[in-house]
Amino acid sequence: MKRSRPRAWLLAVVTSVLSAALALSPVQPAASDPIGVLRTLDWEQAADRTLPATAPANFLKQWGTSYGATNVTGPTREGSHAARFELRKTDPVVSSSKRAEISQRDEQPANAERWYGFSINLASSWAYDTSAEIVSQWHQCDVGCPGGSPPLALLTDEGRWKIDFRGQFLDLGVYTTGVWVDWVFHVTWRTDSSGVLQVWKNGERVVNRTGATHDGGPRSPYFKFGIYKWDWNTGAPSSTTQRVMYYDALRLGDERAVHKDVAPQRTCTRAAPVTSATATTHEAANPPANAVDGDLTTRWSGQGFGAALILDTGAQRHLCGAKVAWHRGDLRWNDYTIHASPDGVSYTKVWEGRSSGTTTAPETVLFTTGPVDVRYLKISFWANPENDWASITETSALSL
Repeated sequence: MKRSRPRAWLLAVVTSVLSAALALSPVQPAASDPIGVLRTLDWEQAADRTLPATAPANFLKQWGTSYGATNVTGPTREGSHAARFELRKTDPVVSSSKRAEISQRDEQPANAERWYGFSINLASSWAYDTSAEIVSQWHQCDVGCPGGSPPLALLTDEGRWKIDFRGQFLDLGVYTTGVWVDWVFHVTWRTDSSGVLQVWKNGERVVNRTGATHDGGPRSPYFKFGIYKWDWNTGAPSSTTQRVMYYDALRLGDERAVHKDVAPQRTCTRAAPVTSATATTHEAANPPANAVDGDLTTRWSGQGFGAALILDTGAQRHLCGAKVAWHRGDLRWNDYTIHASPDGVSYTKVWEGRSSGTTTAPETVLFTTGPVDVRYLKISFWANPENDWASITETSALSL
């Protein structure tokens, strides 16, 4: 039977249609991006590595030297490429000040809900200075908006990370040079009480505020990243003449995104602090504190179906797993579940399963729900092949 159209013809038509669609949208999210991620700029796409000649597609160039913004192969946070920013005190003025930045276009809709995830590495030359500099900022719209300072900015100042939120400075701790620091900002841009600002640093939420997030205008603030040091333009005191930093893993999301969609990719290996341990039951010789004392020769023991050890990490954290070492763990398996809670009252199951039965060393389990923002973990024992006793020698919570 003769075919009316050869398969090659159909393939050519499909290829032509797809090519036309891509031509209409020159900047496409990576195929693996969740639906809420509007743009990934991790410098892994060859089309994005346009520095220093120009900014990547749909961004604006704000530097005036050949070294202001460049693509490099190290250090990197994800993949094999990152962006390097360098600003010198002698650099020319760009957009009315001393800066080396990449900027979104001023086209954000009013009342936008946005997610911003990125990672920053301050070079070892990033010396202490009483003069501050912005390393990421959200600029009010250019036409029809109040002037003045940005409503939100991430800075380094006097050796510390700080956030300037509508003129109020929030101290986020001492910075360390030569290491990647992961940031996630979640902002609902509003001028009334329904605005939201949430900030995560290395997977832990450090800011959680509601209320107005900017001062108004027909559009929401737009995002800029790089180095902006205004004191080098005004002549204010400064003891430095050069700033170098690296920027990677940028993801921009809308209201459909969640934290994990934009956060720089992390492995679940970082131990979260445990301030105390309690239990639903225990024998006097083996109290719950023995399970968090760093000593595998001591243990918590509690008898009965559902006997549980409860860890308090002291504050709400972005937890992703746990390590559990069992007494006689090389001779018997243990069935158990892990529940998580933000308040110690309402718990949600995040993992269930069985230990290997082959080791007394701590075994890592990753939450099947993914990372959760919680304070408490409850480890509940259900069975082993020898008796009805739960006996944990050591355990810890893990964060991203």
